[in-house]
Amino acid sequence: MTEKIRIYLSDWQYNAGVVGLYNILNHAGDEVIINQNYMEIEPGCLEGFESKYFNYLIDKYWEIISINKIISFEKIISHNKDNDFEDLNEDNLEIINNYIEDVKKYIKSNSYKAAYPLIDSTVDLLILEKHLKKIKLKKKQDIQDIIPEVKAIFNTLEEIIEFMKLEDSRKYIGAKNVIYTIINKAWDEVCFLNRQTKEKDMYIDYNNYFVVPTIDYIEKDKSKFKYVCFSCDREMENFNNDLSFLVNTGFDVSRKSSHIWEFNNDVAVCPICKLVYSCVPAGITYIIGSGIYINDNSSMKNAININKKLYKEIYRENDTDKKLTYRALVEAINEEYIDRIKYELADIQLVRYENGKYRFNILSRKALKIIKDSKEELDQLINCGFREINTYFNIYELVMDRLLNSSNMFTLIQKLLYYKLSTPKNCYFNTLNVLNILKINMNFMKEVGYMKEVEKDVVKLGNISGYYLRERYRSKGTIDKLNGISYRFLNALKTNNTASFMDTLLNCYLYANLPVPEVFLDALRNEELFKTIGYAFVAGLIEGKKDENQKNGGDVK
Repeated sequence: MTEKIRIYLSDWQYNAGVVGLYNILNHAGDEVIINQNYMEIEPGCLEGFESKYFNYLIDKYWEIISINKIISFEKIISHNKDNDFEDLNEDNLEIINNYIEDVKKYIKSNSYKAAYPLIDSTVDLLILEKHLKKIKLKKKQDIQDIIPEVKAIFNTLEEIIEFMKLEDSRKYIGAKNVIYTIINKAWDEVCFLNRQTKEKDMYIDYNNYFVVPTIDYIEKDKSKFKYVCFSCDREMENFNNDLSFLVNTGFDVSRKSSHIWEFNNDVAVCPICKLVYSCVPAGITYIIGSGIYINDNSSMKNAININKKLYKEIYRENDTDKKLTYRALVEAINEEYIDRIKYELADIQLVRYENGKYRFNILSRKALKIIKDSKEELDQLINCGFREINTYFNIYELVMDRLLNSSNMFTLIQKLLYYKLSTPKNCYFNTLNVLNILKINMNFMKEVGYMKEVEKDVVKLGNISGYYLRERYRSKGTIDKLNGISYRFLNALKTNNTASFMDTLLNCYLYANLPVPEVFLDALRNEELFKTIGYAFVAGLIEGKKDENQKNGGDVK
């Protein structure tokens, strides 16, 4: 009787593969035994594993792959037909034309063309594609005039959709979709991702390359094997399986032997570990070209549960184009660790895949406590952002990135206030959001050992001071002067020039004939307080909000 296969947790990438292997087998209904730091499976689970592999990935990412985008338009076609095209207008026509453009692009793509011979159907999609043309509304035409043309296009689209709904289409086109949107982010250049592969069926290719060698290895007598696996210490027959197929991992030992000590390769894995590494795409959660994995290796159960909750949070809503991976991360952590953050939780590694590279952060106890204590302020930033050149940046993500990298927020705050002055039309936030960032930053500074002695709400006092000074300038009819003055304040804060800041401040209050608020005495105590009060003050100067409980910026001397 063949023994069960026991797979232990190890480094982050191997762990992602282990979690992925569990996800695949659990999704297929196979029995997986979970222990503290390993899992056990029956060798029989590997029978038909290639189908289990693709079925899991297709089901998991069905919401975002292109075959589903094609099929989902069926609802719009049915709605228009059921209502006899009464809702058809120019806006709807633009949606239809965009869909036609997408469908033509998909069904003419090389990956789709490669899947057609594998599908048992007599329908020729490339002929149907030629019948798809955008519907143009001419100058003297109204919507009613083009309804016959719309109906003809809808009939063609329905044929295409029916083809996509075939079981074989889901199997092969769906597989092609996940290969080029998910799998190739984790590994590449081997098996069906090898450009010179002769096998057209990706299921057979995966089985021959990963599964069959694993089954053969399990059944072999290993008593005479003299090598050891780099990942799991199992006996190996040779060094044929290196890690060069993993993205940004390892190297091709046949071409770069100079990377190895005395040119003797010992970086190789057994077939079982190679199969585990092939499951990395099923362990990491991907969204819009990026991926995220929480490497909680305290236990097998924790590693599985936290990443499962992370996936659910990311794909909880239908609008995946606006997903915030850090927000999903926070929600998953809060759900999984809320009772353990303060006392038990050890530092956890966070892995992000972006632009073909892996980035690493540590979810430390301090970072988790700051996130927990700043929940209200963070929630206010979820829909805030700004546009820089042609790129939109979400402020919530930027703040979280700095927290996880143990960086303060002052450079971000500087940028936000500068943009608020120079290009307000590209700013999708207000200065109250900047105050929230300042409060989060204060929590961070206190947690890392700074500003612990600060008891007053200096952010609020600094902001109110800016507001009342702004109102005095307004009453004098000189509010237009504040833009130039605000730039001077920001330059002084950026260069940490306390003297320049205070000189400008005193001139402003002399002009306004107001006493300088007491809070600015605190600003002279240290650099962190100076910047915190200064930025809060400038935020009030730019776009202040009145607090009825404070007069003239608080107590003054």
